[in-house]
Amino acid sequence: MSEEISFTQEQLQEEIGKAKNEWMEKELNPIIQERDGLLQFKPKDLSDEEKAIQTKQQELFQKELSIELKSAGLEKFADFFKVEKIEDLQPQIEKFQGLLNEIKVSMGYVPADHSKSDAYSVAEQKKDVSGMLSAKLSKLFG
Repeated sequence: MSEEISFTQEQLQEEIGKAKNEWMEKELNPIIQERDGLLQFKPKDLSDEEKAIQTKQQELFQKELSIELKSAGLEKFADFFKVEKIEDLQPQIEKFQGLLNEIKVSMGYVPADHSKSDAYSVAEQKKDVSGMLSAKLSKLFG
């Protein structure tokens, strides 16, 4: 009832080769093509010289940033300024200085007992006796 099927070694190798070729065409080749297409987006490995140049550029940028903030008197606030280019720093400095000025004004001294100058006080400061008398009399008869 069950027949035994036998293959020669050559037939077996031929079938395995066909299956392998079919698998390569349907599965492997599309994956390889996709990989090759994505390789163009892989970041380029930098040489030691290029890394050193980038480090020097970053150090120079930090020094330039520090000098700009120091010239504006804002070196203590350096952590609050995050910029990619020095050109972007000036608008931020102006905005920050505006905010600082608003804070200074709002926290400035405002006397609580400061009253308006009346005519009598003005005359008294000028040592004008007749002005002082007229101011007092105007209150009585006014």
